[in-house]
Amino acid sequence: MGSAYWGELRTHWRPLLAATMGLGFGIGLSAYTMSLFAPKMIGEFGWEKSQFALLGSFGLLMLIMQPITGRLTDRFGVRAVSAVGVLAGPVAYLGFAFQPGSIRAFFAVAVLQIILGTLTTSPVYTRIVAERFERARGLAFSIVMTGPPLVGAVIAPLLGGFIESQGWRNGYLLMGGVTLVFGLIAVLLTPAHVGVHPHEEVEEAGTAAPVGSRVIFRNPAFWVLIVGMVLVNFPQGLASAQMKLVLMDSGAASQTATWLISIYAIGVLLGRFACGLSLDRMPPHHVAALALAMPAIGMALMASPLDATIVLALSVAMMGLAQGAEGDIAAYLVSRRFGLGVFSLVMGFVGAAIAGGAALGSLTLSLTLSIWGSYAPFLALSACVTLAGAALFLTLGRRPPTMEPVYA
Repeated sequence: MGSAYWGELRTHWRPLLAATMGLGFGIGLSAYTMSLFAPKMIGEFGWEKSQFALLGSFGLLMLIMQPITGRLTDRFGVRAVSAVGVLAGPVAYLGFAFQPGSIRAFFAVAVLQIILGTLTTSPVYTRIVAERFERARGLAFSIVMTGPPLVGAVIAPLLGGFIESQGWRNGYLLMGGVTLVFGLIAVLLTPAHVGVHPHEEVEEAGTAAPVGSRVIFRNPAFWVLIVGMVLVNFPQGLASAQMKLVLMDSGAASQTATWLISIYAIGVLLGRFACGLSLDRMPPHHVAALALAMPAIGMALMASPLDATIVLALSVAMMGLAQGAEGDIAAYLVSRRFGLGVFSLVMGFVGAAIAGGAALGSLTLSLTLSIWGSYAPFLALSACVTLAGAALFLTLGRRPPTMEPVYA
């Protein structure tokens, strides 16, 4: 098994690199950079933290955009869909750079970024792994999912220093240029026909719904994935636009908080490799339950009165290790339980669930901040919700591991 396992990585290194780079410089990178801009803009324009917290609720748009993106990828392939996203994505960074300071204008650009950036998310790029890997699929998914945290770990401290010296507007311009260049490289490395299924729509007589979609919704595993991902992603808003604010609220200096975000990104990186290797060797429902329950430890520590730097570092590391498991688990379970013909579509629904959970959490965070003025109540609530979601994945052990391939 060893030679065949590692041989897949040697054989398909180029598409694996394309998927990793494409996802790494896609909209997912914002989770590791958005909070770096927050203190400067809030200080300059006088925005309320509770207002800024609403930014995460815009992920509700993913409820619509992710399934559409998945459907497009199943029809037209990875290269065509990702190329549009890469070319259009920097427009949002230009909008951020030149917004006049109105919170409404900032939110409008954020909506634009989500719409354009969805074309560079996991339903698109993970399709490459689903088609090219079998034995080492879990590890390959892990490698691809390391794209955003790996890039984030490198860029976060550099971008933080650049923003301090050159200003947040130039920081956004830099992000636009970097994502465009590396995104185009990923498009060129992507095999031309990955994900293309030119077959005709198959429908049952007297119905308007495709057979594949009907099978998806009747599969109990689908609903476990959807509900589970909503719950474990409830605290997601803390990991993106709010992380630096949370750390500074806990007593960390601005520069210390920036480096702690790098620790978070490194934790995501390590967590994804550990999870990928485990998925190829252990029951995936056990891996899912254990890995996705880990953020509760970090959130509990962060909610506690302990605010020493070492405690904060441990908190973000635990949250990062668990966050690293989420994408791998979703992609692996979808690839094993659903056919390739609907892989990106199902991943789109899963992505919508992830975004929906994050949006629900962000709305709750905004409410708790307005009431208590502290992140602690939300952190405590999120720890409980996360544990409930992780436990739900244990039910997948009673389900059949695979289903026949279907096409939507």
